[in-house]
Amino acid sequence: MDASIRRRLDFASRSNLFAFANTAVIIPVSLVAITRELGLSLTQAGALSLVGSVIQFAILLGSIPIAAAWGKIRPLRWGLWILGAGLLLFTRIGGFAGALMVAAVIALGQAIMEALITPLVEDIHPGDDGTNQTLMHAFWPMGVIFATLVVGEALSRGVSWRAGFLGLGLLCLVVGVLYPHRDRATLPRSRADFSHAGEILSSPLFWVMGFALFVAGGAEGGFTYWSASYIQLEYGTLARAGGLGTAFFALGMAAGRILASRFATRLGLKRILLGCSAAAVMLGSGLFFIRSLVALYAAMVIMGLFIAPFWPSIQTYAVRRIGADPTMVMVLLSCFGVVGFSTANFIMGVVGDAAGLRVSFLVAPLLLLVLLVLMLMEGRFDGEGGRRRSP
Repeated sequence: MDASIRRRLDFASRSNLFAFANTAVIIPVSLVAITRELGLSLTQAGALSLVGSVIQFAILLGSIPIAAAWGKIRPLRWGLWILGAGLLLFTRIGGFAGALMVAAVIALGQAIMEALITPLVEDIHPGDDGTNQTLMHAFWPMGVIFATLVVGEALSRGVSWRAGFLGLGLLCLVVGVLYPHRDRATLPRSRADFSHAGEILSSPLFWVMGFALFVAGGAEGGFTYWSASYIQLEYGTLARAGGLGTAFFALGMAAGRILASRFATRLGLKRILLGCSAAAVMLGSGLFFIRSLVALYAAMVIMGLFIAPFWPSIQTYAVRRIGADPTMVMVLLSCFGVVGFSTANFIMGVVGDAAGLRVSFLVAPLLLLVLLVLMLMEGRFDGEGGRRRSP
C-alpha cells in the first residue's frame, strides 16, 4: 500500500474514532437535561443505551459478510453518515418513544464504526504488536474529553442540549468524506464463511476472551455513561462539573492508551492487562467512600488510566492467541464488548433508581474482578480448538 494512502487511512480512522467518541458521550453528558425535559427515569435513561445494543449486536454480525463483499472503507463512510443523520433526528424528539426509535438509528451507525474501524487498522498495520492499535484508540478518550467539556460548558450556560446533537451530526457528515476511495487502498479481503466462524466459536479461548471484553466494556461503559449524572445528582452540581468528571476519566484513558502503545512491545499485552485490571479493582472499590469532588476527579483520572488498555488490548491479544481471521475475531469480540457496555449501563440505572448512583458504581469493580479472573485463566487454553496447554 502506498505510504500516502496509509497515512490518509490512519488520519481518517483516528478522526472517525474521535467523532464516534463524541457521539457516544453526548447523551450521557446531556442526560440530566434530557430526563428533566422529557420526564424520564434513570431506568428509562439506561434503556436508551440497552436498546441500542440490540441493534448494534445485529449489525456487528452483519458487518462480517459486508466487509467481505464491499471492504471496510465504504461501510465506514456510510456508517458515519447514518450516525450523523440519527443525531440530527434526535434534535426533534419529544418523548421516550421517539428517543428510543432515534437511538436505534444512532446505534446503527455506531455499530458499523465499532465493527470495522479496529479491523481496518489491523489491515493497515498487519501484525501490529498493539502499538498502532492502542494509539488509534487513544483518540476515543480525546473525543470524550472534547465532547464533555464543550457540551457540559454549553449546558451550564443555558444552551439547549439539542444544539450539541446538531453540531455532532454535522461533524459526522464531514468526517465521512475523509476516507479515500476504496479502489485506491489495497487491503486484504476478510473471510465470511460460516465454517471459519465455527472454528472460532468452537474455541473455549474465544469465549474466555469474549467474556473478558464483555466485563471490560461494561466497566468502561459505566464510567463513561453515568459519571456526569452521578456528579450532578450526588454532589448537586451543574452540567459543567459533571462533564469535567467524565473528561477527567477520559483524560486518564487517553494517557493510558498512549502509555500502553509505548510499552506494549516491552511489557507485552498480557502483563499490561493483568496489572491494570488488578489496580482498577482496588481503586474502583474505593470510589464508594470518596466524598470530596476534587478527590473524585483525581480518582477518575487514575481510573481512566487503568481501564484504558482493556478494549484495544484484549482484541489485539485475542487475535494473536486465536490465530484466525482478524476481522472476524474482532467483530465477534466486539459483540461481547458492545453488549457489556450497554448492559452495565442499564443495570447501573436500575440500581441507581433503587439505591442511588453511588451504590450503582460498585457494579464496575465487580466487573473488573471478573476480568482479572478471566485473564488469569486464559493462559490455560490454546488458540486452536481450546486445548489445554501442558503445565
